[in-house]
Amino acid sequence: MTKPIRVAIVGCGRIADLHQLGYRDYPDAELAAVCDTNKATAKKRAKEWGVAKVYTNYQQVLEDKEIDVVELLTPHHLHCPMTLEACAAGKHISVQKPMALSASEADQMIGAAQRAGVILRVYENFVYYAPAVKAKQMIEAGEIGEVRAVRMHVS
Repeated sequence: MTKPIRVAIVGCGRIADLHQLGYRDYPDAELAAVCDTNKATAKKRAKEWGVAKVYTNYQQVLEDKEIDVVELLTPHHLHCPMTLEACAAGKHISVQKPMALSASEADQMIGAAQRAGVILRVYENFVYYAPAVKAKQMIEAGEIGEVRAVRMHVS
């Protein structure tokens, strides 16, 4: 049996509650650490989720040899620099959408991950959203014609 992948959630805001559920009862992953600049928030989340390691400094997460993956649930403008740092530290990365603020930043992130030999995953919550799946099927079947733009409103 292989060891579970050890994940650190970086950014413990509201969305982190949903993301941590993805690791609960999943034998191939372990939520091993949390990191937030607000120490009280980080400690609260760690207690709620049963996580032993609490960090307030991202660099400390990157230095932790027991962490395999960082899940970045941080403000959008931090996605690129934090991803580049994670790549340099040899950590796999899961980043919340939007991946980056520009195509240039996205290219930097992809290149850094390739050079470091790590996995960069962009978490997009509408990949399996039923209307989006149906639209994709209709496009692939030629039922819609050439798609030039997509606008979607979700409540």
